[in-house]
Parts: sequence; structure tokens; C-alpha cells
Amino acid sequence: MNKSYFYIIILFLNCLGCSKTKPEKVTQETQTTNDSISVWVSESLAPEITEEDKLSLQLKAFNLAKNAGNDSLKAIYFSNLSYNTNFITDSLLYRKANEQAILLNKRIKDSSALGNAYWDLAYFFNKNNVKDSAFYNYSEALGIFNAIDNKGNMGEMYLRMATIQMKIKDYIGSEANTVKAIENFKSIEDDKKLSDSYNLLGIVLNDLEEYDKSLSYYKESLFYLKKTPNSNTGEARLINNIGVTYRNNEQYLLAIENFEKVLSTNNLFVKTPDLFAKALSNFATAKLYNKDTVDVENLFIKAIEIKKKVNDLGSLSSSFYNYAEYEAFAKDTLNAIIKAKESERLAYAGNSNERLLETWSLLAKIDKENATDYFQKYTNLNDSLQREDRKQQNKFARIRFETDEFIAENVELESEKEVLSKQKQMWIGIATGFFLLGLSIYIIINQRAKNQKLRFDQQQQANNQEIFNLMLTQKQKVDEVKRLEQKRISEELHDGVLGKMLGARMILTGLNKRSTDEAIQEKSKAIGSLQEIENEIRSISHELSHSAYQKINNFTDSVETLLANNKNVNIKTIFHFNEDENWDSLAGDIKINVYRIIQETYQNAIKHANCTYFEVTFYRNDATFNVIMSDNGIGYNVNKGKKGIGIRNITSRIDKLNGTFHIDSSEGQGTTISLNIPVKIESKK
Repeated sequence: MNKSYFYIIILFLNCLGCSKTKPEKVTQETQTTNDSISVWVSESLAPEITEEDKLSLQLKAFNLAKNAGNDSLKAIYFSNLSYNTNFITDSLLYRKANEQAILLNKRIKDSSALGNAYWDLAYFFNKNNVKDSAFYNYSEALGIFNAIDNKGNMGEMYLRMATIQMKIKDYIGSEANTVKAIENFKSIEDDKKLSDSYNLLGIVLNDLEEYDKSLSYYKESLFYLKKTPNSNTGEARLINNIGVTYRNNEQYLLAIENFEKVLSTNNLFVKTPDLFAKALSNFATAKLYNKDTVDVENLFIKAIEIKKKVNDLGSLSSSFYNYAEYEAFAKDTLNAIIKAKESERLAYAGNSNERLLETWSLLAKIDKENATDYFQKYTNLNDSLQREDRKQQNKFARIRFETDEFIAENVELESEKEVLSKQKQMWIGIATGFFLLGLSIYIIINQRAKNQKLRFDQQQQANNQEIFNLMLTQKQKVDEVKRLEQKRISEELHDGVLGKMLGARMILTGLNKRSTDEAIQEKSKAIGSLQEIENEIRSISHELSHSAYQKINNFTDSVETLLANNKNVNIKTIFHFNEDENWDSLAGDIKINVYRIIQETYQNAIKHANCTYFEVTFYRNDATFNVIMSDNGIGYNVNKGKKGIGIRNITSRIDKLNGTFHIDSSEGQGTTISLNIPVKIESKK
């Protein structure tokens, strides 16, 4: 099965950010010099600048850092230059700047800056495709971050090392380091990095052809990604990966379904045309493998046009390879060879050895005259790659062993320090014990005199606490009775008095037909008075009723009960929320309105969506309470038709809470409604 589309994922992982904590600026001189370096960095990145001027700016920045007054300032300046890998385009000059950053930070014993400098160098090597050097320097940075217990950067180093190992097919090492990355990211609750880590596990397991495990990791990645803001594009990439896994497992209909989801993502073509083109090509390939050739050629042509515009050579090679497969399937051997040779040319241009192997394998099948040459090329390159991969894997294994050994030594040293510290504490304890013994005898004698008073105070405090508990219980009972009484009065006013007065008004209205002017005038006054009383009673009734329902306790239990009371056994309900969060602390108007919105959305899903599951997710940050409700039903076009009463009710309730909501749906793709509500904490009385 063709695995070429995982280059999409590899490209995505290569674009992982290089964000690190920079050293603090400590003096006015530091501020001025760093400002100068920042200006030169900005000027050098301008597209119109010549290479000569760019090099001149780089040398000015390097010499300014070199001539700083002391090691601390030099360390800061060279660390900033080392961080800006896109600024120094001269490789030799960059290595000198990074070497100075490492040397100076070692000298002043700034572990955090030293770890960042090794990280910079690893990123530089990785960008230039020197995988073994990149891996080594990531491992150096890992050892330093481990020594200072920086969980976030440790997880980042493990993830980057695992990515490199995946590329050289060291899947066991990649999986082990990814698991370590997940452990660190979970300890700091970094949802975005957890999503990236599970995504990498999905890639590794797919390459190992363990497709069920791969899919489970992708779904775990989606779970964490949905907890991060602005995740639509990331979700589209993951769904594309899931589609590729289904296609590799020959589940072509499921693959097609996922690629269609990607292509239907709002504004995907505008935001990320490269991803749109890859999904388009994947969609065409899945249809081809399913022996459905309707419009497949047009899909390939459209995908290739987009990829040419974004100059994605690796992906272009992949599309031409699949286009050649289509021509071969259509028995057009000549065009199949032409497309395959174009794939070969692009693979050479993009240094894609995996694509060359697949293309030569295809050409050997369709170009019978030159089959021997292609087979020989395939054999030579494959043998060379296997030898290189084994060499790289052995080298990485040694580096990984040395890194683990270094970390283990640090742990052992810490253990020895802890033992020595305990022994020291023990002798200090023995020495001071005798002193404390004499002091304690004095204290005991003195304390006996105070014990009687203390027991009296404790008894008095216990009595006061009991009185307070009784008062609190009484207040709760009074509040409950008050609430029930309010509700009863509300019902009496609304159903009893108001009904009778309404009847009286209707009788008077009938009598008002008499023609006597005086009778009509008096009856009109009476009717007006009754209407005023009616409005006043209704107002009082609504106020009393509102106070009875102002607060919902056990908010999440209420939502779970709502979802559980589902008479339609064909619909599965799922409720995600953080159990450590105090959801009952939300203001009463938020809870009652959100509960009603969920209730109405759920009923609409049951009645109209024809879905098999309905999912609700709660998550919040310091300022916003977020609710996501989704189903896998028939969906609808949100841009067509009039808004129903359900949408108007949601709009009305959200406006009361000063919040916003968004509906994401299309025909056949289910419906997702997202609520964003400013957090209000209910005051405790």
C-alpha cells in the first residue's frame, strides 16, 4: 500500500515551532544593544535586500556581540543570535555564534540558556537535514533541561527526537521517546503538544501497519486538539491522516468519507491551499483504489495546479505518481510513463528517496523495455538507504543510551546527595535531641498548668461550632421552605386569582355591548382597573417564580441526567468535562440558560438530525465558559433558509449572557454548535 502521503504529516512536524525562553535583559546597555540586533535582524529578513547587504548586517551583529563588556552581556547577545536561525544565513557564521553562546553560558553557569543554545543548534541541523547531529544536540539539550526539571522543554526534546527517529524508520525508538514526551506534557497539561505527540504515534503505528492502534492515537490527538482554540485547520490535518490510514488499510469508503470531511472544512482552500490540494489528491487516489474513476482525472489535475502554485515539490511528485497509477489503470501506458517520469523528476528535485523507489517500482511494471534499468536503480538505492538507516539507527541508539545514562547518573547523584543530607540531618537531630529533651520537660511542666484552660477553650469552641452548624442547618431549611412557598404563591397567583380576574374581565367585556353611555363608561373603567391588577399580579408572579429557579445545584449531574433520559436507544450520548472544575460556581443565569440550550439542541438532534451519537463538551479558562454540542446527523446548509425558533431561542439566551455562538454544519456532515460565554462566578451568601 502506498504510504507517500505521510510526507504531509512529516512536513507538518518539521514546522513545529522553535519557541524558547530568551535570557532576560539586565541593563540599559543590554537593552540598547539588543534593540540594535533586533533592528538588523528585521532589516536582513526584508525580501528586497541583497545577499551582500544581508551578510554585512550579520557581521555587524556578530561583532557587536563579540565586543560586549563582560561574559554575561556576551552570553545574552550570542544567545539571541543563536536563537535567530533564519537571520544568519551563512552557516559558518551561525556555527560561530552558536559556539560562543554555548561556551559563554557554560562559563556563567546559565543552564536554561545553555539548553536553549543546544536546542538552537539542533534546529539548525534539522533544518539542513543533518539528522544525526540534530538528534545529538536535542539529546544534549534534554540532559540539561532534565537537570533543571523543565518538563515542557523536556517533552519538546523527546518529541523532536522521536520525529527524527520516525523519519529514519527507527519506530521502536520513536515510539519510546514519544511516550516520554506525553508523560512530560501531561504533567503540565499542554493540550496542543499532547495532540502533536499522539499524532506522531499515529504516524508510527501506521508505518508499522498497526492500523487500529494508529486510528486510536489519531482520535486521542483529536480529543486534545479540540480543547485548544482555533483548531479547525489542525483538525482537518488530523482527519486527513485518518483518511490515509483507512486507505492504507484498504477501507476505501471510510477513507473517502474522511477526505470529503477535510475538503468541506470552512475556508480551507483560502487558509491552507496546500492541505486542500493534498486532501484533493488523496480523495482521488482513494476513489481510484476503490475502482471508482468518475471525475478522478479532473481531481488530480486540479490538485496538481494548486500544488504548482505553492511550489510543493514532494507533494507534486506524489500526485504525479498517483496520476500515473490512474493512467495505468485506464490502460493508457504512454501517458502513465510520462506522468511517472515527471514524478521521478520532481522526486529528484525534492530529494525524496522514498518517492523515487515507488516511482521506479511503477515504471518497472509499465515500461517493459526499460524495466531492467529501473529495477537495478531501485535495488541500488534501496540497499543504500537500508545501510544508511541501519547506520543512523545504531548511532541514534548510542546517543539515546548515553543520554539515558547521563540522566540516570544525575538521578543517582541526587540520590547520593539525599542520603548524605539525611545522615547529616540525623546527627544534627541527635545533637539537638538532648537539648530538646530538657526543654520539653520544662514545657510539659509549664503546659500542665495551661491544659485546664485550654480544655475549657476547646469545649467552648466546640459548643460555638455546634451552635453555628445548627444555625446553618436552620437557615438552609428556612431557605428551602421560602423557595417552596414562593413557588406555591406564584402558582396560586397565576392559576387562581389571575384566572378569576380574567374571567371577570371577559364578562364585563360582554356587558360592555349595552348602548347606554354611562354604562359603557363605567364598565370601561372597571375593565381598565382589572387589566392593571392583572398586569401587576402577573409581574409579581414572574418575579416570585424567577427567584425559585434562579440557581441550579449539581450542574453537571443535571446535564448527565438530561442526556441519560434518552428514549431513543439508537442515539449514544457522550459528556466530556473536567471533574476537578467547580462547575456549580458558575452564575445561576449561565447554568439555567446553558441547560435549556443543551436541552433544546438535544431534542432537535433526536427529532431532525437522524444521528447515532450526540456529544457535549465543557471546558473553560479564566475568562470564558465554552460548550461544544455536536452530532453525526444529516446536517444542513447554515447559509440557506430561515432561522427556526430553536436558533432564535439560542440567540436570545446567548444575548442575555453577553456571549457568542457558532454553528458549523453542512449537508451529510453533522452539526456542531459552539457557545462562548463570559465567566461569572456566583457570589456565596
